[in-house]
Amino acid sequence: MVETRKYQESHPWISFDFRGGQFNVLSVRLGEAFSKCQHLTGTPLQPALAAELARVYLIKGVSATTAIEGNTLTETEVAEILADRKKLPPSQEYLQREVENMERVLQRIDVEARNSQGWQLTPSWLRAQNREILQGIPDEDHVIPGEYTTRPLLVGSVYRAAPPEDVPYLVEKLCVWVNEMLMHVYDRKLDADKRFFQAFYAAVLGHLYIAWIHPFGDGNGRTARALECAILAHSGLVPWVSSSLLSDHYNRTRTKYYAKLDAASRHGDVVGFIEYAAEGFVDQLREQIALVQWEQRRVAWVNYVHEVFQNQSQGETSKRRRTLLLSLPEDAWTPRARLRRLTPELAEMYAGVGDRALSHDTGKLTSLGLLEGDAKRGFRPRVYLMDAFIPGTQSLDGSEFMYGAVTAEELLEELGQL
Repeated sequence: MVETRKYQESHPWISFDFRGGQFNVLSVRLGEAFSKCQHLTGTPLQPALAAELARVYLIKGVSATTAIEGNTLTETEVAEILADRKKLPPSQEYLQREVENMERVLQRIDVEARNSQGWQLTPSWLRAQNREILQGIPDEDHVIPGEYTTRPLLVGSVYRAAPPEDVPYLVEKLCVWVNEMLMHVYDRKLDADKRFFQAFYAAVLGHLYIAWIHPFGDGNGRTARALECAILAHSGLVPWVSSSLLSDHYNRTRTKYYAKLDAASRHGDVVGFIEYAAEGFVDQLREQIALVQWEQRRVAWVNYVHEVFQNQSQGETSKRRRTLLLSLPEDAWTPRARLRRLTPELAEMYAGVGDRALSHDTGKLTSLGLLEGDAKRGFRPRVYLMDAFIPGTQSLDGSEFMYGAVTAEELLEELGQL
């Protein structure tokens, strides 16, 4: 006789069953997500730039997943803490500990994903992540980091977690189920897009089931999102900088996140939760690609400028002109009166020369085809020359250089703040 467990009556939605093979909106979104991940994976970046992007998105991932659970630190504050530039007073020390713990968890996932193949989910792995997440953070007496809860939990005064006596069984069963999906992810005989679909299903379903089971006394949400990140990172189909994008999506749309979690259990709308995750993942990938394209464009422009100047006479005048050109804001007009003071270096270069030198410099840069001037608006570098083969970005005069609905500068504003 098959033993009936308590959760089967109290939590019938914990079924360990999902069929995502049908062609629908979800498959379209996942197809786009796969394409964009392939795009990012195949994009060459200078090592320093790749490291900077990894740093920025690590900060975003840490900030987002802790913010969902009530951490009030901004992304900028998180960046300062993780760079050892900021230390919070004793009354706020727990906020700092939360983000430092989460950084270690994500960094370890990155290292594991780079150095292991065929990763498998185990109960001990989940317990280790929860232990790290909660380490050193004051909590209620019944909460033991890395240990399963032994008392019934009520989540947000709304959701009752799975019966504690069933938790070890449910976690073990979840690991088996996720690992069955991962077998398809690691099967190189399958098409890459099918493997990606399985990875995404495993990641989001793993997240969802940890949220449903709620196996630990605290830190379940962060543990669930760490699992989601780990599955994507270990898949070999999602670049590391994109592995924690979903946490940022959930944080940006927190009210909808909770509503979709609720609908998944209350109404059995698991597909709706995965669609919501996939839609946000695609949006975040678009932003990443736009940022990478902008950085590549900037590198191409700098290289082009240096190439043009190789054919010019070398000396202080040539250096000053090149510095002026590369100091100008890209895709924006700068009034003539501001040119001398764009940077301290430029101000020093023009301190010993008259106004006529500035006129000669702008005239020479214009004749070289690197600069354009307008009597009312001032001057603008012709960076748009780098966009000759990018469809739908602008006219040939560079008048409408945009990435989606925002300019590249707006996309990069956050990068400069972190």
